[in-house]
Amino acid sequence: SHGDGVYKSTDGGKTWVHLGLEDTRHIARVRIHPQDPDLVYVAALGHAFGPNEGRGIFRSQDGGQTWENVLFKSEKAGAADLSMDPNNPRVLFASVWEALREPWMLTSGGPSSGLYKSSDGGDSWSELTGGLPDGTKGRIGVAVSPSRPGQVWALVEADKGGLFRSDDGGLTWELVNDDPTLL
Repeated sequence: SHGDGVYKSTDGGKTWVHLGLEDTRHIARVRIHPQDPDLVYVAALGHAFGPNEGRGIFRSQDGGQTWENVLFKSEKAGAADLSMDPNNPRVLFASVWEALREPWMLTSGGPSSGLYKSSDGGDSWSELTGGLPDGTKGRIGVAVSPSRPGQVWALVEADKGGLFRSDDGGLTWELVNDDPTLL
């Protein structure tokens, strides 16, 4: 099953207002800037059963009244995770996952899958590769450490995947656990 977009409540959940993004269908994460509640990010997988444009990282700078797609890789790949640096909310890490759900199986991974970083609040993004597995990647989970500035964790589905750690804000990565049961 899938959803029909993003909703917002300003009264503790008593009432809700629909804010659009109907075509995103599957939303993985919503992140809100801690000092500016009008700055909202949505990580959207899009249609799991076929290609569509409602995929990637969407940003609203007016509390959800309007949205812009700030990270889009392909009609086959959507955002699977989004982490905001609690020490600097302009720093974002997003994973893009090329996946296709069929009635009998899930195809996970493809050339559009990857891990990305923005240091300017989503205006621009760069792919992170230094030390992450080469070749086809699948789903990636990402989390910024709240207690150690510059430390980021990524759980990477790949032939040589596992749990990776970066201590320099995502520039370089080290495999810390390759146990396949983590994935």
